[in-house]
Amino acid sequence: MSRDPGPFWVPEYIEALQPYQPGKPIEELERELGISGAIKMASNENPLGPSPLALEAAGRALADLHLYPDGACYALRVALAERLGVDPEEVVVGGGSNELIHLLVRTFCIPGADQVVTHRHAFISYALAARTHGAEAIETPVTADLRCDVDALCAAFGPRTRIVFVANPNNPTGAHLERAELEQILERAPARALVVVDEAYHEYAAALDSDYAASQAYRASRPALITLRTFSKIYGMAGLRIGYAVCDLRAAQRLNQTRRPFNVSNVAQAAALAALGDDRHVASTCDAARSGLAALTSGISALGLKVLPSLGNFVLVELGRDAQSIYQGLLARGVITRPMAAWGLPQHLRVSLASAPDIARAVVAMAAVLRA
Repeated sequence: MSRDPGPFWVPEYIEALQPYQPGKPIEELERELGISGAIKMASNENPLGPSPLALEAAGRALADLHLYPDGACYALRVALAERLGVDPEEVVVGGGSNELIHLLVRTFCIPGADQVVTHRHAFISYALAARTHGAEAIETPVTADLRCDVDALCAAFGPRTRIVFVANPNNPTGAHLERAELEQILERAPARALVVVDEAYHEYAAALDSDYAASQAYRASRPALITLRTFSKIYGMAGLRIGYAVCDLRAAQRLNQTRRPFNVSNVAQAAALAALGDDRHVASTCDAARSGLAALTSGISALGLKVLPSLGNFVLVELGRDAQSIYQGLLARGVITRPMAAWGLPQHLRVSLASAPDIARAVVAMAAVLRA
């Protein structure tokens, strides 16, 4: 490794990083084009927004902004543990599940020695977290329909495998693991490896598919199993950055050794706790997702494009051509989607659900861009 004697030298694995590029903000597009009324269907956000109960709780918590939050997130962990049937000490709360992904690699991987295994076209933060912390990222082949090839994934396991990341369902493809596939991964993973199942879209998947295989059922047989979930998606709280891990007590203790103090604000904790008590809002969101997926899929399919099946609140669209020009054409019409070149899918767009009128508007805009 070459070394620059200057003060801004970084390790080669940092120098080579390509930072995560989020979906384009509405404000940025409107500023660039001098327009108003743009719609964002790029970041898998909940078009219904957060629960009214969460908004009320967040408003009350604002009065305590001069105080540090509860660094242990005690009340929220107790509520989550009661809902999940686990011990509160087995729950670790983070600034979104994305912080927990990085925290897992930083805590458990030895830089330059350990490997993180995932598959191609998985959530980009898995490989990014590995590379950020000097671990090798292995991305295995997928099937022709962009699903996780479980045999290929398991074939990559070896003595250096420290963490296996799989998303169920997967972002950006929307594909999910069948029960037998998840069981195969859990059975074949090396004993020293943590298997991390990212269930950011768990509530959507459970509502859309009665046979969806949630990982929590396998905790007894695989203690080195870690489940990640978030309040960003079904609960509509992406702006507050709060997610959680459910894991063995020993893993939780290690994560808490490296977790930043006060990593979740008092506003986020209060809103999340209130959101857990609003099952009606969750049910309404699932209903909206069911109808939205049907409308978005049928509308885009009618344009002659392939829409991959999804158990999330988004779809992946195969364009059959480079996606950048389609993406730019939609931007010019005030519709923000997400090109997937960074995920290794240069001919695909990911399109998030929105309100019924916005879905109809997006389909009309897509038709206009294709004609042009």
